[in-house]
Amino acid sequence: MTTAADALPLLATGQYEVGGVGIAAATFNGFNNGLDFRIVASAAIQPLQNGPTALLVRKDLKDSGKIKTVADLKGRKVGIAGAAGSTGAYFVAKALRDVGLTFKDVTAVNLPNPDLVLGMKQASIDAALVAPPYADQILKDGTGVLLAQDIAPSAMTTVWMYSVKFMQERPEVAKRFMLALVKSARAMQGDKYLDPDNIKAYLKYTPSVEDTIKSGTPPFIDPDLKIYFESIKNLEDVFRSEGWTDYTNVIPSDKMVDTSFVDNAVKVLGVFKP
Repeated sequence: MTTAADALPLLATGQYEVGGVGIAAATFNGFNNGLDFRIVASAAIQPLQNGPTALLVRKDLKDSGKIKTVADLKGRKVGIAGAAGSTGAYFVAKALRDVGLTFKDVTAVNLPNPDLVLGMKQASIDAALVAPPYADQILKDGTGVLLAQDIAPSAMTTVWMYSVKFMQERPEVAKRFMLALVKSARAMQGDKYLDPDNIKAYLKYTPSVEDTIKSGTPPFIDPDLKIYFESIKNLEDVFRSEGWTDYTNVIPSDKMVDTSFVDNAVKVLGVFKP
């Protein structure tokens, strides 16, 4: 699956039992329409400082003074791995809102992450919303420089979701799967992030290289996969204000979240000790 919108219908019907997805407008539209899936754990969290997700601008545009701040992106082409209403679009919209602009004030260019690196190199886009390892590659190539960082500190933009059918029909399997997820999250904390076995897994499942992984900024993953409720509210607010949802009401949290599986995993594993 390439987007949350593709995965959600399969989760809702139980064809997929588990999904690691970015929270998008489609997620909230699904909740509003009563689709049968729930957020059961966090995945990647934006740290309070030096977050991995950033807006990079082409170095030539920054050096020439044509783009000095986010406000200067008005009318410019901004590359995002996702269309309007995607997780990436949330970050761009949030950055633009902070300087009095909206998402409609830029020309969003939807590109896969690897193509954002190429787009900056070929000057087909003016800026890009990227995270490691792609942000690290752009900076290493010298084609882009930092424009804005820490756009949404503590934002829970990626989550683990369960199909309600999976939760109801195979609850013990769902519990064991969550135990494995929390164990994995704890195995990636601090210096453990660069353990040889972890490096092998990153190289197998992501299109990156070892040097980039080792020199880049690690993602922040809560060791207990805690669900950040305030972040969910903020995401929904931005999506609704940009007109990306098909509703205007606020959805009750119990229609979106089930903490029982992650709570059980933490109870079984005990308090995390760094």
